[in-house]
Amino acid sequence: MKIVEDAFSSDIFRQVLLPGIVLSIGIHPVISEILTPLVHKVYGVGPTTLILGEIIVFGLVISSTIQFIYYVYEGFQLQWLTMPAGALNRWRLRRQKQRVRDIQGDRDFDHLSASEQSKVTKIYDYLYNFPLVKQPDGSFDYWAERPTRLGNIIALYELYADSRYGVDGVDFWHHFLTLAPEASRKSFDEKYAFAESTVLTSFAGAMVAAIQVLVLIGLEIGKLFPSLVVVHLTTGFKTSLWLLLFGVAVWLLFYAASLPAHREAGAALRAIIDSVFPAFVEWAESMSFSETTISNIQKLQNYLKHLD
Repeated sequence: MKIVEDAFSSDIFRQVLLPGIVLSIGIHPVISEILTPLVHKVYGVGPTTLILGEIIVFGLVISSTIQFIYYVYEGFQLQWLTMPAGALNRWRLRRQKQRVRDIQGDRDFDHLSASEQSKVTKIYDYLYNFPLVKQPDGSFDYWAERPTRLGNIIALYELYADSRYGVDGVDFWHHFLTLAPEASRKSFDEKYAFAESTVLTSFAGAMVAAIQVLVLIGLEIGKLFPSLVVVHLTTGFKTSLWLLLFGVAVWLLFYAASLPAHREAGAALRAIIDSVFPAFVEWAESMSFSETTISNIQKLQNYLKHLD
């Protein structure tokens, strides 16, 4: 029983089964007409077992592409998808910074009225979603580093070590975690796993919506040109429309849930970096490399840059 309990732990459910359930709800009606008879004939598998298999397979496929999914959500891949969000976030950020200047001016926060303090606090709660980037004049300002709001929240803790200590936090991510106490590392791992699961489920919802859009287009084409129909689906226009709305709802709801989840995980990572940095410096100072090793590292870096 212990093996079964471990296999279906909360992390496995959130990161594999939950996205798999969402995808199965949206895709099963499309493929069941072909897949169910085929699987039953070849393997003797019934509809219930088939659905369970779909959930696991879809969930594993989604979870195995997590890096690509993050690249899409952060604006590094399929940039045309996040380009409108980038323009919107940059506009919102400029507007919020201008609002702070209009309300506060040159006054200190303590000299503001209670109403003004409340407004400024609410604005800064939004600004804290963006990383502080060093400007040419040496000052720091909030900046839309990436197109999406989620991407900027992630940049906030990925760039933290660099902005605060001049160390690449992504390259030394695991070094910081290795130096952290077990309790802190476990707490961060749990928070980050939950944050990942919200992104995976959100992406599953987006895939369901995209698939149902294609189904709706196919249904309309089939009405206009019956000779082009290859497969007759059991789902009609209304069912596909409801599944489309379901996919959109899951996409937006879990994306919204991913924002505070990543903020919390980011706060935990920043605390770890601050607490272990003296030990990290001690480790770095103890490292010594031969000229040959340094040369090989430089060659590897140049090769990787050439690939980019």
